[in-house]
Amino acid sequence: MNVMNPLTKAHWKGVQVLILGLGQYPQGSGVSAALAFARAGACVTVTDLKSAIDLGANVRRLKRFSNVRFVFGRHDLNDVKTADLIVANPRVRPNSPEMRLARKMGKKIASDISIFLDHCSATVIAVTGTRGKSTTSSLIAAMLRASGIRVWLGGNILVSPLTFLSRVRPKDVVVLELSSWQCESLAFVHRVPRIAVITNLMRDHLNAYDGMEDYAEAKAQIFRHQSSGDLLIVNDADAYGCAWAQEAPGTVKRFGTRKGLDARVAGGAIYVGASRVIRLEEMRLLGSHNAQNASAAAIAAAEAGASVPGIQKTLRTFVPLPHRLETVRLRRGVRFVNDTTATTPDGTIAAIRALAPITKRLWLIAGGADKELEYRPLGEEIARVRRSISILLLPGNASKK
Repeated sequence: MNVMNPLTKAHWKGVQVLILGLGQYPQGSGVSAALAFARAGACVTVTDLKSAIDLGANVRRLKRFSNVRFVFGRHDLNDVKTADLIVANPRVRPNSPEMRLARKMGKKIASDISIFLDHCSATVIAVTGTRGKSTTSSLIAAMLRASGIRVWLGGNILVSPLTFLSRVRPKDVVVLELSSWQCESLAFVHRVPRIAVITNLMRDHLNAYDGMEDYAEAKAQIFRHQSSGDLLIVNDADAYGCAWAQEAPGTVKRFGTRKGLDARVAGGAIYVGASRVIRLEEMRLLGSHNAQNASAAAIAAAEAGASVPGIQKTLRTFVPLPHRLETVRLRRGVRFVNDTTATTPDGTIAAIRALAPITKRLWLIAGGADKELEYRPLGEEIARVRRSISILLLPGNASKK
C-alpha cells in the first residue's frame, strides 16, 4: 500500500480516513493518527466502542477540527464502506466484522506504525517479544543517547511514533517497541525496521490468537519483510528464535549464554564478542532475564552506532522501568516491588527467581483474569521456594486455576 505523507495537505485534502479506535492514551495510536490526518485536511471519521465521556481529553483535542466526525459506542460498517483509508487501532482484531469487510472490499488498511515506517528516513530499530521488550527498547535508546546520538523512542510504550514523525532527521535513530498486534501491521509497509530484536516467545494472549503458532507468526512479521542488508537479533535459548534465525532474509546475531555468541552472559558478566562489557553486580537491574535483555540491547545499540563507553554507562545507571521489578519503597527493612507487567506465569517466575535469592521472605500478590495460559510451571516454581514465599491471590478465574 502506498500511503502518502500524512502531514502533507496537498495529498490528503478531501480523502476519507476512518480511525477505528480512538483510545484513551494522550499519545496513543488512535488519537495520534486522527490528529495527523485532521491537520492534513482529510475528512476524518473517528469511531470507538467507548463513550465520549470515557474518551474525555482525546475527544476534546479533536473537536476543534471541523473535518472530524465521531461515532461512539460502536464501529459502523457503513463508515468502512465509504472510507478511502482505514487506520486500525492495535486492539481492533483482524477477525472483527469491520476488518473482515475492509479486506473483502479491498480497502487500504494501515496503522500508526505502518504510516510512520513508510515515511521515516532514519534508521529504525524495532523490538518485540513476550517479555522484556520495554526494558530492551529503553536500554537501546539510553545507550544511543549516552553515545551522543539523537534518539526517538515510541510504539507500545504508549507513545505513537506519529507524534514525532515530522521532527525525525535522517541521521537520527528511532527505537520502536512493538506488540504482537503492532507487528501484524508491518505487512502493510514498504520500509521495514533495519534492525529487529526478538527477546523471546512465551505463551501469552492465547485468548486472542488461534494457538502459539498464530501468535508466533504475528511476532515474526518484525523480520519477515526485511532484506539481505538488514539485521535480526534473536535469543539463542528460545526455540522460536532459533527457528527464525534459519528463515531471516538478512544477517542474524544471537544472545544467550553459550560461547561464541554475539553477546552472552557468563561468569557473572556480560560479554559482547570476546570483550567483557560489565559485571552483573554493577547493574541496577535485577534477574538473569534482565541480563539477557541487556545483552540484546548491547548488540542492537552497537549496530546503530553506540560506543562501548555509552553502553557501559547505561548499564551501570539504568533503573527498572515503572511496573517492571520496580522498587517503589523501602520501609522498615521491607522492599516493596511493583512488577505488575508480569501478566504471565513466565513473567512471575522470572520475578521470583530474581527476588527470592536476595530476601529472607517473599510475599507474592498475584491472580486476576485468565488469558488461557498454563499455570503448572508457576506452581512448581512456588513449590521449589515454598519455605521462603507466601502468596496472596486476588479474585479472578486465573486465581482459581
